[in-house]
Amino acid sequence: MTQPHRYAVPRNVTDVLLWLLATDVAAAHLPDPHQPGRCANLRCAGEAYPCPPARDAHRACRAATLTGVFARGRARVAAPAVAVAARFAGWFRPTRPVPPPQRPMPLPRAA
Repeated sequence: MTQPHRYAVPRNVTDVLLWLLATDVAAAHLPDPHQPGRCANLRCAGEAYPCPPARDAHRACRAATLTGVFARGRARVAAPAVAVAARFAGWFRPTRPVPPPQRPMPLPRAA
């Protein structure tokens, strides 16, 4: 079954799958027309509206959309990487002296 909102994804949606799931849940958990303060979904069984699934769906819908304008340019680094690396210099020295590498002995050749 195809729903009409699946074709009308807004341009500011960054996570389409999350937005589609959130709109499906929000459409399923609407207020009851006879009791506006209650959820009409049978799984909520007369719970106050907005029910937890409806609140989560609205929160997911906001999370799936791009709400603000991001700053352009480069991020400023507080401490230079060289100073940070210098703090950890010498931490990983071997505790025992490292033996010199040994050369493998040549195999005897058969005559």
